[in-house]
Amino acid sequence: MRRPRLKPALRRVARDPRTLQFGLHPQRASVLHDLEPSVLRVIEGLDGTRELRQVVADAAKEGLAEEHARTLIGMLLQRGVLDDAAFPPPLTSLSLAERDRLQADLDALSLHPETVDGGAAVMERRHAAHVRVYGAGRVGAQIAVLLAASGVGNLCVCDTATARPRDVIPGGLGWSAVGAPRHDGAVASARAVAPGINAWTSASASHPADRAHHPALAILAPVEPLDQILVADLAEAGIPHLLVSAFEGLGVVGPLVQPGVTACLRCLDLTRRDRDPAWPTVSARLGGYPAGEVACDTVTATIVAATAAGQALSWIDERQSIVTNGTLDVMQIWGWRRRSWSVHPQCRCSRNQLH
Repeated sequence: MRRPRLKPALRRVARDPRTLQFGLHPQRASVLHDLEPSVLRVIEGLDGTRELRQVVADAAKEGLAEEHARTLIGMLLQRGVLDDAAFPPPLTSLSLAERDRLQADLDALSLHPETVDGGAAVMERRHAAHVRVYGAGRVGAQIAVLLAASGVGNLCVCDTATARPRDVIPGGLGWSAVGAPRHDGAVASARAVAPGINAWTSASASHPADRAHHPALAILAPVEPLDQILVADLAEAGIPHLLVSAFEGLGVVGPLVQPGVTACLRCLDLTRRDRDPAWPTVSARLGGYPAGEVACDTVTATIVAATAAGQALSWIDERQSIVTNGTLDVMQIWGWRRRSWSVHPQCRCSRNQLH
C-alpha cells in the first residue's frame, strides 16, 4: 500500500460523532465505533494524494503514534475500504467518453474486499478477453451487448439466420436488424454501446476445430435446437463453454464446461437418460436439447441474458462461477434453484480427465 485512499465508490456515513459506517448494503457495510476525533480526521484525510509514510507522519501531528497509525491503515485495508491510488488508471487506450461510461463497472469491481487497484486489473482482463457467442436471438444478442457494455474487448457473434420481428427485444436486436443475418444486428448493437470494441461476426470467425486463436469462453445461446456437432468441436478444442437457454417462460444458465475438468453437456444428457429411460427418444424428437427459444418472453429472456452475462464475467474475472458443475433454473418469480451435476462415468470426458 503506497498511497492509501478510501474507496470512492464506498459511501461513508457518520452514524454519530464517534461512529463511522462504510458502505450501505448489509453485505458491504462495515462500522467503526468509538473513534476519537483525531482518528476520524486521519481516516477522512485518506484521499490518495500522499505516500503512506507521509500519512503516518501527518497522523503523528494528530497525536497518533506511528504504530497506531499503521495499525489503523492495516485495519481499514483488512476491512476492504482502501484502494492504493498509486496504481495507474486502466483502459488508457479508450476514449475519455468510453472510460467514463465504464466508470460504474470499475466502481463495482473496486468494492471487492481484496481489490486495491480500483478494479483496474480485472477491467484490463475483460478488455483483453475474447468471447464468442453462438446464437443471437432474444437471449444471445442481449448477452453480446451486455458483455460489450461491461468492458469485454473482443467479441465474435455467430448466427447466420435471418433476424425476424420476433427477435426484436430491448437491449438486443432492434427493428433495423430485421431481414439481415442476426449476428450483424448483434454486432451493431454491441458497437452502439461500446464503440471501441473489436467485434465481428461468424463470417470472419475461425472454426473451433482449427488452429486459429481460440476464445477464452464460448457462450451457447441456441435459437434452434442445440447443435451437438458444435458442442463436440468446442470440447475437442478445449474451449470453455457456457450453455444458456430460455423456453416455455423459464430459463437455465449453465453449466459452464471446462473440457476435461468439469461435467460436460454429454454428462448432463447421460444423467437425464439414467433418470428417464425415454429421454433419448424425447431429445431426438426435439432435434436436440435445449430445443431453442420456444415461448421465450421478453422479461424471462432479459433475466436469463443478464444472469448468463454475469456468470461469463465471473469466469473472465477469474472469480468463482456457481454454474461450474451446476445449472441455475431462472424464473421471473423468486424461486431460482441451483442444480449440481457430476461427471458421468460413461462419458468420454471422464476418461479424458484421467490423463
